[in-house]
Amino acid sequence: MANIILNGKTVVTQTGNDEPVLGSNVILTNDSLASATFPAGHVIQVVYAESTTATSITSTSQGSGTSTGLSATITPVSSSNKFFISYVGSFMLAQHSAPGLSVEIYDGSSVVATENQNWGIYVNGDGDEYGNAYKYPFQTYITPSSSGSITYTVRAWKTGNAATAQPSSRLSTLTIMEIQQ
Repeated sequence: MANIILNGKTVVTQTGNDEPVLGSNVILTNDSLASATFPAGHVIQVVYAESTTATSITSTSQGSGTSTGLSATITPVSSSNKFFISYVGSFMLAQHSAPGLSVEIYDGSSVVATENQNWGIYVNGDGDEYGNAYKYPFQTYITPSSSGSITYTVRAWKTGNAATAQPSSRLSTLTIMEIQQ
């Protein structure tokens, strides 16, 4: 029999070739650890979403962006923890002189992260550009806005002619990690 013991408490036991068993002092609720305490910096949970559905971006103003069609829902284990949000979006900007696009993360009631009025994608051109396709990485580190379930939606706004998220079925992803504080 093998045991993993931390500070005198048995966390995991294993007999022979049997599967390891969590100790009775480690409580799982709905497949989530309910009683474990992790040191600061540990990833507590991860949610992931992806989309390949083409979505037209029509908004032209920060704070009221068009949904890219990509969102993820997470319930923080503790509202004092932080969320590391990582987004990688696929976009295409139509031919236009100096087209631009930026994203924001919206929690259902307010914008919690954005480019602060700078363009995340900007083409300083004369209008001869064509088929401007980009991968747009955006990361932020925030405090959850509540202790309940939160849905974060990626929204975008643009300048210039047409803009499309996930053009030609290109993949966009959203990952949210809860980080122990």
